[in-house]
Amino acid sequence: MKADFSRNTFDPRKHYAAVLEQQGRVQLDADRNEQHQIDAHRSASVARDVIGLSGAPNAGGGFGLRFTADGTDLAITPGRFYVDGLLCENDADDAFVFTSNGDTNATLPIPRPELAPFAPGQWVVLSAAAGTQQQLRITSVSPTDTGVVLGLSGAIQRPPPPAAPATGPFTGTLQRTATYLTQPDFPNPDHAGTSTTGAAILSLANGLYVTYLDVWERHVSALDDPAIRETALGGPDTAARAKTVWQLKLLQVTPPSGSAAACGTAFPEWDALAGVGSGSLAARAAPSQGQAGPCLIPPGGGYQGLENQLYRIEIHDSGADGTATFKWSRDNGSVVTPVQSFNGSTLTVASTGPDDALGLANGQWVEILGDFEELHGVPGQMIQIATVDPAKSTVNFASPPRPIATNLHPKMRRWDGATGLVAIPAGGSGWIDLEAGVQVALTPGQFACGDYWLVPARAGAAATVEWNHATPQPPQGVHHHLARIGLLNWTGTAANSTLNDCRPAFAPLTDIPPALHITSISWQNDDVVSLAQFAAGLSVTLDGAPIAQYSVTLQNTPTLLSLMTANDSSMVVTIEMPIAVPNQPAGANPPPTMPATVVLSGSPISWNPATNSLTWMPSAAATTIVNSATGGQARVRVRLKGDFVWGDQGQQRLYLDGATRGRPGLSTSRPNTLRTDLALPSGLGRRSSDFDSWFLLQFADTPVSLGSFFIAPGTIIGGGAPVAQVQLASVAKAAVNVALTVTSQPQIAVTVASPAVVPIGQSNVNVPVTINAPASSSLVTVTATVPPVPNSPLTTTLSASVLVVVVSVGVSPPSALLLVGATQRFSATVSGVGLALPDGISTAVNWSCSGGAIDRTGTYTAPGVAGSFTVTATSVADPTRSAQAVVTVRTKGKDKDKDAKETKETKEVREKVSDVVTKVSDVISKVSDVTPKTRDVILQPLAPRSVAAPPATRSAFITPEERPQVGAAPAAKADQPVAPDDAPAASEKKPAAKAAAKPSSKPRKKK
Repeated sequence: MKADFSRNTFDPRKHYAAVLEQQGRVQLDADRNEQHQIDAHRSASVARDVIGLSGAPNAGGGFGLRFTADGTDLAITPGRFYVDGLLCENDADDAFVFTSNGDTNATLPIPRPELAPFAPGQWVVLSAAAGTQQQLRITSVSPTDTGVVLGLSGAIQRPPPPAAPATGPFTGTLQRTATYLTQPDFPNPDHAGTSTTGAAILSLANGLYVTYLDVWERHVSALDDPAIRETALGGPDTAARAKTVWQLKLLQVTPPSGSAAACGTAFPEWDALAGVGSGSLAARAAPSQGQAGPCLIPPGGGYQGLENQLYRIEIHDSGADGTATFKWSRDNGSVVTPVQSFNGSTLTVASTGPDDALGLANGQWVEILGDFEELHGVPGQMIQIATVDPAKSTVNFASPPRPIATNLHPKMRRWDGATGLVAIPAGGSGWIDLEAGVQVALTPGQFACGDYWLVPARAGAAATVEWNHATPQPPQGVHHHLARIGLLNWTGTAANSTLNDCRPAFAPLTDIPPALHITSISWQNDDVVSLAQFAAGLSVTLDGAPIAQYSVTLQNTPTLLSLMTANDSSMVVTIEMPIAVPNQPAGANPPPTMPATVVLSGSPISWNPATNSLTWMPSAAATTIVNSATGGQARVRVRLKGDFVWGDQGQQRLYLDGATRGRPGLSTSRPNTLRTDLALPSGLGRRSSDFDSWFLLQFADTPVSLGSFFIAPGTIIGGGAPVAQVQLASVAKAAVNVALTVTSQPQIAVTVASPAVVPIGQSNVNVPVTINAPASSSLVTVTATVPPVPNSPLTTTLSASVLVVVVSVGVSPPSALLLVGATQRFSATVSGVGLALPDGISTAVNWSCSGGAIDRTGTYTAPGVAGSFTVTATSVADPTRSAQAVVTVRTKGKDKDKDAKETKETKEVREKVSDVVTKVSDVISKVSDVTPKTRDVILQPLAPRSVAAPPATRSAFITPEERPQVGAAPAAKADQPVAPDDAPAASEKKPAAKAAAKPSSKPRKKK
């Protein structure tokens, strides 16, 4: 970590558990950093103890390898992987929505700026059609005003109709996927080549390769990631970061002789790679020299610098002593500046430094490097500065350095050695003076580029070098952690090469490991099975596919074959046969036990992908053995070996967890008899376990009987199709016809298919009962019948019922006449048609209206305009049933009279009609045999409008006192209600004198 640290105090050998701060004390970076290192050490140790040296979680595990679609690269699956306790994450890229016309172009919106940019050579996975994925490589990137257009290596598959039109644009999702050639922290990896078209391809010599992860921590500062810098501070950087870097690498190894290579095979090349360097270093302050003479003062020992420093000694050139070199810095290599541009021998940098102590000067040695050098673990360019121009922020060299692309973050780091690099002499260096009394010594051994040691030097009264070790120490970093993840046997093409997964997998401590489980079997455990059912086969249904696929080459053509993992070795069927035991002579071996067991090897087990079921059929030899037994029963045992029944699910291999526990069950073939039932689905939270079951093989068929019969649901509203289930008392040995008859009270139309057929090998069948929206409620009864068995207690007839409920809705009052803005309370009733509503059926309604407003209690508020509106009450139980009330809304009479403009002709016609009404009223009043009620009914429409009751108070029946007087109406009082809209205006009434001249009607006689 090349940063401005005071020192590094963490030492795992001291077993410190925490850094404890004290009040009023100075806080140092070393204290906080040591606490972080204590936490990281503990976390990594726990992960190693729980996971092991490496491993991928069963759920979310990543770093599986697959060849890309064209076989030129290795795709890396997203997910997590642990190496030596360190978490490695290959994040799945964001999914982008793209648009395409079915050509090689995909148009995307502008990606977020914090995401890595799209670049040629990257691989993407496209999903346009449901359930399909297409892997293509980016060949070009063309920015637009609204997004980016990606050119791809193949045409994008168009989803079939109706998911997308046959022509024109369609959409889908696109995700980038990491590959060996495009991994984020390993630019231009070791085995990268170029095709004839210029595209990057995997370039390997034929042979065996170990694919492995190299994991280490990289120091990242604001120069590498500008987002670290807090811009509010105006420029200075703050803390640095430690990043976990993973790199997928390939190591060619020598295959072992005489045996096939496996994931755990020892390879000399791997042992050499994983071995640690043997070189070490010691440091000290220069000792005091003895007095050379009585008149000479000896030079003092110890650290002679005036500043506290953290010296960094770092290997530059790898190799053994005699070849390796090192460089050193008094500031832990923290004096560094970004390179902005290369111009021959002149480099423009961001800054030449704040002062002489932390800046660049003429004659100093610097290292120019970028991401490539740091990520590949190779040294940068060591070069001596000729001149520095602080005003222009330029640095000049005697010869031009090698340019570095700006996207690789080029930087210039100052080293303080007078000669730049120091060679490590063969056999060890002895004590080497750095400066100011600081001395180091390197032992013989192997050294790797990047190995470093930190040596604190303290000025003042201490004047010492802090090196609290009695012996030379190995490098303090960089620590590389390696883990195998696969074996690649490369033969020149991906089609003919093999790629084995070597990732150890682990399950979380609290999670059930993924596995295959048995969900059902075609027989009843510990019950009777007929010969016919046994001959038809035994079926075991799983929740996954017990099948794996492998690519092999047949006649020079890559072929994908399906390997059935379940076979006669992993699914064992055994019958216990009662056989005669011959007499044995004295001293002979013990006779065979009774009954004797015979393993019934079956024909190849078939797999039905639609139901994920395994079906076992007895072989010819097994059929002969079974047929040789006459009468009675024999016990048959079935076992599935969980370790040898597997299926592949994505990157995981699942095994059968078939263990199950027994529970009490009722026999379906032996009335009133308990049996041992199996609790399915199987599984006890293990990665694999065996499945065991048994049954009694019946050599003579048993008659058919009913076990149960029911209809679900038992109540329907307004029609529907409930399902009737017929359950036989035992599994059908042959197809069983079950007659179904229907009755209903009251009678309604009901349809049911009869007979219902129970297939061979099954014990039940479901039949829909169709009831099409009847007009009345009814109790529907369906009866199931199988052929009767004379003189047998077996059940051959069972009935089940379903209640069909039809509701009706009523609204009260059915009509209303309201003024604008007035309110009216409506009520609704929900009742059964034909039968009373059973308990549990809702009698609530939902209110709605075509105008105005109505609340949940039925209170209606008229709108502000006149008109005719409907109020609707809809049944909650059956939304198809509703009732309506009609509401007539009118404005007030005075408002209408003010706005009315009556023509002269209209007024004359109205007055003539009024005269006729008066005359007719006089004639009717003289008829003595007309009852008061009849007269009122006749006269009411003819009465003057001014005396009509308001619509809100009008009744169907009125008392004689409330009846209007025939003829001219008296003048309305001020406290009387306003006349309805259809009453004549006061200005339209006949003159009082004229009205008085008309004879009045006679008083009605009382009955």
